[in-house]
Amino acid sequence: MKITGIRWQGYSLPFRRQYITSSGQSTVRSGLVLFLTTDEGLTGVGEASPVGPSNPAEVGALASALERMAPSFLERDLDPDARLSAEISPPIRFGLETALLDILGQKQRCPIAALLGGRPSALPVNALISAQSPAQAAAEAESAIKGGFRSLKLKLGWGPPEQDEALVSAVRSAAGPEVKLRVDPNQAWSVEQAIETLTRLQKYDLEYVEQPVAAADLYGLAEVRSRVKVPVAADESLKSLDDLQRLLKLHAADIFILKAARLGGLKAALEIARIAVKAGCQAVVTSSLESGIGLAACAHLAAALPGPSSDHGLSTGLLFEEDLVMPSFLPFRGVLNTPSTPGLGFRVSPALLEKYATEVRGEIKS
Repeated sequence: MKITGIRWQGYSLPFRRQYITSSGQSTVRSGLVLFLTTDEGLTGVGEASPVGPSNPAEVGALASALERMAPSFLERDLDPDARLSAEISPPIRFGLETALLDILGQKQRCPIAALLGGRPSALPVNALISAQSPAQAAAEAESAIKGGFRSLKLKLGWGPPEQDEALVSAVRSAAGPEVKLRVDPNQAWSVEQAIETLTRLQKYDLEYVEQPVAAADLYGLAEVRSRVKVPVAADESLKSLDDLQRLLKLHAADIFILKAARLGGLKAALEIARIAVKAGCQAVVTSSLESGIGLAACAHLAAALPGPSSDHGLSTGLLFEEDLVMPSFLPFRGVLNTPSTPGLGFRVSPALLEKYATEVRGEIKS
């Protein structure tokens, strides 16, 4: 079976409300969907979107890179064990690999999770709280608990330690002592700010803090981990297997956040997870704010992880007014069920893709 065509389409999905972190805010998520067709009439779908909300310029750059490399990809035999070149940007590798696995899953009549060595499962996921006022944060926490979530992720880094503590205090009071609470300042703190803030926050029984300092400051991350009692998770610091090895050597993190779009695909992320677990650490899969296409791929990855895992960051479909897949891929009572049908388990709705399409598009056939 050979690849005979590649098509791509940009999209812009509106958030239900403005998406805010310490690093910025956005009203829409810009991304890129790609489709592979074969000489046997099968079509695979994947998502090659930038990490985070992104913007049209970033999506356009990815589309241009995809157009340049697409001709070399045509007429290629589908090899289930093949690895895509590291010269291809990570989001494109993620999208192409997902589409290839989607085709192979359809061909072999099994879900992607099975191709990765796992099996579809019910995945506990955290609710995401991104509010700058304690009252709003508490209201969002209460709503999430009523909706069945038992794990919350709270965005921090808005201001001084007192402001972060006010948010954490409000959410912990609203959620109660049994609900897991993790925090994410999105690299907003210096090393000393991280230590000061986390020392204040440790009394709120935090599950972990995600990326408290700048991604490039691995020594700073290690220092924070050595001086606070709150477990530390590496997110933006983890872009490759080499990064993982450096982080492990420095004892810089207890938990590793797996974003397939940043790591270059599901197999690359799974390899990192296996090494991390073997080293006594945990791996948690989170989305990069993808549509249901990328989110479904991440759910297959989470279902294939080795060893014990905490709740995953895969409830982000709730952030959008609408999605590109039908039916929508959303958690219920704090649980997201991995698709169990062949391949990815979802098809793109042509009507929704047309509704949210941008001018970024292209196609190459053999």
